[in-house]
Amino acid sequence: MVTLLAFRLPPLFFFFLVLLPLIAAAADDGNMPQEGAEAMAALLNLKKSFADPTGRLEAWSAASPFAPCDAASPWPGVQCYKGSLVGIRLTHMNLSGTFDFGAVAKLPRLHSVNLKHNAFSGPLPPSLGTLRGLRALYLSSNNFSGPIPAAVFANMRWLKKLYLDNNRITGPLPADAIASAPRLIELHLDHNQIDGPVPSKLPDSLKRFNVSHNRLSGSIPPSVAVRYDASSFAGNPGLCGSQGSDAAVCVAAGPALPPAMPSPTEADYAATEEETSVFVVVGIILLVILLVSGAMVLMLRQDERNSAAPAWDYYAGTAAGAGASKSAAPRAGEMVAVDVAGGSSSHGGRRMGEFVLLNDHIPAFGLPDLMKASAEVLGNGTLGSAYKAAMRNGVTVAVKRLRDMNRVGREEFEQHVQMLGGLHHPNVLPPVGYHYRKEEKLIVSEYMPRGSLLYILHGDQSPNRLILDWQGRLRVAVGVVRGLAFLHERLGIPAGRLVSMDGADFDAPPPPPPHGNLKSGNILLDADMEPRLVDYGFFPLVNAAQAPQAMFAFRSPEGTTRGVVSARSDVYCLGVVLLELVTGRFPSQYLLNARGGTDVVNWAATAVAEGGERDLVDPAIAAAGRDAAVRLLRVGVRCANPEPERRPSVAEAASMVEEIGAGAS
Repeated sequence: MVTLLAFRLPPLFFFFLVLLPLIAAAADDGNMPQEGAEAMAALLNLKKSFADPTGRLEAWSAASPFAPCDAASPWPGVQCYKGSLVGIRLTHMNLSGTFDFGAVAKLPRLHSVNLKHNAFSGPLPPSLGTLRGLRALYLSSNNFSGPIPAAVFANMRWLKKLYLDNNRITGPLPADAIASAPRLIELHLDHNQIDGPVPSKLPDSLKRFNVSHNRLSGSIPPSVAVRYDASSFAGNPGLCGSQGSDAAVCVAAGPALPPAMPSPTEADYAATEEETSVFVVVGIILLVILLVSGAMVLMLRQDERNSAAPAWDYYAGTAAGAGASKSAAPRAGEMVAVDVAGGSSSHGGRRMGEFVLLNDHIPAFGLPDLMKASAEVLGNGTLGSAYKAAMRNGVTVAVKRLRDMNRVGREEFEQHVQMLGGLHHPNVLPPVGYHYRKEEKLIVSEYMPRGSLLYILHGDQSPNRLILDWQGRLRVAVGVVRGLAFLHERLGIPAGRLVSMDGADFDAPPPPPPHGNLKSGNILLDADMEPRLVDYGFFPLVNAAQAPQAMFAFRSPEGTTRGVVSARSDVYCLGVVLLELVTGRFPSQYLLNARGGTDVVNWAATAVAEGGERDLVDPAIAAAGRDAAVRLLRVGVRCANPEPERRPSVAEAASMVEEIGAGAS
């Protein structure tokens, strides 16, 4: 039927349908369309403004027989739609110099420019404002400096996304210009040196706003604080106010600790950890109440002894096992018994009234000494609040008020903490004392003057801040794996049947991770910059209902999907820390109910799969140890594998990191 119809069509039809397009194509052969010629001229002028050391843009040449958007052979780094140039994407090319935005300002359909992960430097040029039709501008991870030109927002009325994070932008934000941007949806300015206040008015269209890790100061306006997560403002020591506050104002330090502190969310924890330069001189009023109501405490103790339900002890044996060998690995069905430092009380240690001191190598102190100490808030974590207490006898300690630790009774709690106090390793920080009360516990440890790894990497923005170079980061990585391997050797229990404290055996779930809460906020640095692990071994104490929120091991894939964690969950947490050290990025894995940070696990895994690991290395350490850093990043990716059985053991991971450390030294 089709053939018959074709023969009946007039010959003139075939002329217009077939011959005329061929004639037109022949006429155009060798002549580039006007739009293609304009795009070529614009890109050639643009190329003159920067250096291309890798030669990946050699095809950008006037001698090229193809237009930039030629369907058969488009130029590298351009994005086209129906023959028109709509985007420029020059990422991870090590391009340097300046970028002449004015050269491409007359391209009518240019909607996106992406220059992420290059070495462009200098101030943002005024010509940037000439890209009036631009929808998205990605300038992350370069070396742009100086203030943000107001023209970016005043002239670019179609702009929806602006990424300026991880540069060296300075000066205050152009508040009026930002407020007048009618279509702005995302504004990422984190990890710069921006100062001044947070704008009081932002566009109604702005859904994502991140100014963390800058030098902003003053109060976060309430109208802004309620719209964005606390992580959007973290890492600005001079900034006060957060989401949910009644009034976003800076409150001066008071002479005493308030009688009650609100329970922090995970987002509060991440922000507070990074803002620990704000010191509050307080008295631990809880201890005063404790002394005044001493008789009531004694009654509570007796009641707890009578009513505490028996609990399974995953780690520690009874006090009778205190003399057991420290090096013998536990067998299936056995408990681990560890020597306890000190010991004049029935359970070990020196009992100083209501306080038990576990360390004989520091001057004795008790609750009255802590009560009289000058105190500073160090931060709020998932397990409780931490304080620095400087006592009159010259001893300075860190005091942690712990919540949600009623999984066991008093006797089991004391045995377990005393066992933890007997663990001694250069990269582990054991408790030196504790106080037990049903509603709340205090655990005291040595004070580490450098603070946490989290604070040093992300929180300290002061002019005299400590910059952790490659050798320093590698030293931390080696110390962390050594400490973690020690904990796994001493606290790990092989899978199988466990024995309860009354001698009865039972079918065991997967043994808990020996650390269970490994993250950069729980890695403290001593005066010599050696890492010390804290908040380990608490799994048997934390209430089962609160454990998924309180323990970082539950952020592993098996923890989030199945609610089951094991020793390999510690390996996942180690992988996150290693990736954090190499990239210098704040992991989004640390945030429970908040947006922000970088998904370092997926980011690094993708880079390894595509061969782009070198681009992920923090520029602050790239010059000194990029090759070794890439190797460490690959170890981190292996440790953070989503399938637990495909992760290395802690001993295997430690061996790989030690090998990198030995090669670098």
